[in-house]
Amino acid sequence: MKTQQQWPAFRALGLLILLTTVCMSVFSQNTVTGTLQDESSGKPVQYANVSLLRQSDSVMVSYAAADDKGTFRLQMVPNGKYRMVVYFVGYENYEQPVEVSKDLDVGVIKIKPGTTTIGEVVVKGERPLFAVDGEKTYYNTAEDPTVQTGTASDVLQNAPGVSVDVEGNVTLRGTSSVEIWINDKPSHMNAENLKTYLQQMPANSIDHVEVITNPSARYGSKADGIINIVTTTKVTKNQFISFGANASITPYVSPWISYVWSNEKISINLYSNFSYSRSKHIGMSDMAIFQPSEVGDDRDIVSFERDSSYSVGNNYGAGLHFNMDYQIDSMNSISIWSGFWPHWDRSVGYDENYLQTYIPEYLTQYTETSKGKGKSRWGGFGLYYQHLFDNEGHNLSLDVNGSTWGWGDNGINEKHFIAPTDYLRTRKIQFDNSSYDMDAELTYNRPYSENGEISVGYYGSVSWGKDLSYVDTLRDGVWDKDQLRSYLSRETEQENQVFFTLQHKFGNFTIKPGVRLEHDYIAIRYPEVVPDTFGVSRHYIHVRPSLHLSYRTKSMHNFRLSYSYRSSNPGAESLTRFIEYGEDSFSSGNPYLKSILTHSLEAGWQKYWEKYGSVGVTLYFKAKTRDVTSISEPAYDDLYGRLVSYSYPVNVGKSMNTGLEFNTMYRPNAMFNMRFYANVYHSYLETMYDDKFYKDQMWSYSFNLSLWAKLWKRLEINVSGYYRSPSMSLFSTTASNYSINAGLRCDFFDKKLSVYLNANDIFNWNKWGFNNDSPYLVSHSTYKYNSRTVALGFTLRFGKMELENQARQGAAAEGSGGGKGGM
Repeated sequence: MKTQQQWPAFRALGLLILLTTVCMSVFSQNTVTGTLQDESSGKPVQYANVSLLRQSDSVMVSYAAADDKGTFRLQMVPNGKYRMVVYFVGYENYEQPVEVSKDLDVGVIKIKPGTTTIGEVVVKGERPLFAVDGEKTYYNTAEDPTVQTGTASDVLQNAPGVSVDVEGNVTLRGTSSVEIWINDKPSHMNAENLKTYLQQMPANSIDHVEVITNPSARYGSKADGIINIVTTTKVTKNQFISFGANASITPYVSPWISYVWSNEKISINLYSNFSYSRSKHIGMSDMAIFQPSEVGDDRDIVSFERDSSYSVGNNYGAGLHFNMDYQIDSMNSISIWSGFWPHWDRSVGYDENYLQTYIPEYLTQYTETSKGKGKSRWGGFGLYYQHLFDNEGHNLSLDVNGSTWGWGDNGINEKHFIAPTDYLRTRKIQFDNSSYDMDAELTYNRPYSENGEISVGYYGSVSWGKDLSYVDTLRDGVWDKDQLRSYLSRETEQENQVFFTLQHKFGNFTIKPGVRLEHDYIAIRYPEVVPDTFGVSRHYIHVRPSLHLSYRTKSMHNFRLSYSYRSSNPGAESLTRFIEYGEDSFSSGNPYLKSILTHSLEAGWQKYWEKYGSVGVTLYFKAKTRDVTSISEPAYDDLYGRLVSYSYPVNVGKSMNTGLEFNTMYRPNAMFNMRFYANVYHSYLETMYDDKFYKDQMWSYSFNLSLWAKLWKRLEINVSGYYRSPSMSLFSTTASNYSINAGLRCDFFDKKLSVYLNANDIFNWNKWGFNNDSPYLVSHSTYKYNSRTVALGFTLRFGKMELENQARQGAAAEGSGGGKGGM
């Protein structure tokens, strides 16, 4: 007999099976066969490429390579009118119209020997499917015949380290902190627009994909990685409207609509959506506070606290995004974008708390109910301009962006104290936070030879922030302002950076040194405090060098060695002595904090097989000095009249992570791959605290196994699971967590309709746990939310995309994609 908790998992699996069955049953497909012969000799033409393009918009619907007898078979062809194109090195291209309404045999096709050109590029030789050059890993899509009938989303699914789930979300080496670039420029697309773009663009319009997992000093990106898609085509006409909705059992629902229009000169896209979700959270924690004993290492307990909480929230959101790209002429282009995303929420929380204090000895027990109304907003705009001096990589670009965000909350908090006396306390709490940001980057790229290129640039940014907190307590029917828990702060941050990188190739060996000079200014002030004794301002100057070396062999062995030095400054709030008071604890900053300095060293080997996939190993070492972490200890304050928890940030003396990453991908063809990723690392840290030397170490590991397949060119299946072992930081550990996910997506009616079903954390295993064991404070906490979700969504698309082949000269350079516009 199945328990009630098991039924959601079985329902999710049942829905997956049902949608799979529907997809398999609705497709009516045909097969087109034929034989290729040399017109002069009459001999079979072996391994030639045969494509079937839709007559209306030239989108490839099927692809095959002839066998050793010259026979080809184009499968899963819908009814319709097509152009059949045959191309092969050493022969003239052949083309003929065909109409398919059932299985079709076109007979013998005779093709003429001759010089072969594809578009404007003379075929010079085949590039390796995968290659490493400098900090970039290349997936030369144009050399992969098995993916040509797919989409850009299918291409990314085969790029090293990249995964795309059934909803279209892109991750790199397991993290979603990744930027998508198109032809060497940030896409600036909204997430849903980007998904539509990737699922709509034909794979045969892409020349190669560049994957950058450890960006050098050249890139000012805050993301952990960059994926650059370089196309061989330009859009001559593109107009489609798409709309859809995503929903899950949490519940969550989000209808949206997207419109794209473009021609050879201009491209415009608009996106708008609305969302509603309901969230539930459950938490439990216990904490013991100790004070040091003068005798030995014994600790005297000060207090013990146990807390359980439950909250429910209703969240509403909307959004509008606009993007326009304009090709002024062959050498100048400009892009502008803007967006606005408001959000509202209503929440109710319930909390039970038990506090036993031993010094002095008394018992506090209460229940708490809170109700709140929150709102937030985000708005932004951007401009990107690029001027090409030639078509060989000599260019100048300017990228300007601005944004604003705000978050506010108004709530009522009622605490019913059961002990030591029975009474009700009511508080009104108001938060208002906002920020305004501007940044600009100017980049100049100049090749100095066929094998070398330099890149120089400037980056600057400025931001202003406000943090407002007001707490009022109801006393005898009158609201009384809590002076200690109410405050207003204003922050300012400025960045000025210049960078220089050089890349040079010596055959198959590439060297790329770089350096970035940074000047940062941060400040915080409290205008309601007179005199403002808590205001802080700091200037920081850093030099960030980096070096990337790579070497590849003809047998597809790729070796990489990289070093980077980074610095991270503490935030302004972390530097001030201003005290923020909570209910039974308080915290402050630390004016003696210093910048975090990080040395990163990576050495890797990767082997690629065109028929198998890849295997790779990476050894890495990351050493941080003055890492910042928070410490909690007992402290007395007159507000509480007893010892409570006091938290503040400190610099850890030294921390090191040394590990090994292993990855493998089994890829018999472009429509199936299985990936396994494992990471084993050793953490070590040491510091001085309270005149004592502390050190700690731990071995941790994680692994991820995923399976992706595309069947009948319509149905995508994705199954994945991961496990992360406990990990540590100063005086604390994080518990393990794990999950199994499954999903599928199905395309109908010539990709005009897509339906996806996704089941996350099928068995509802996921939760978070934290343990703290500092010298004077021990705590344990768990956090559980409704992680098991079954999501269903659909997308309807109307319109078409017409593409014109514009493959770049020099793109066939062995080993790299010949990408222009920077290193």
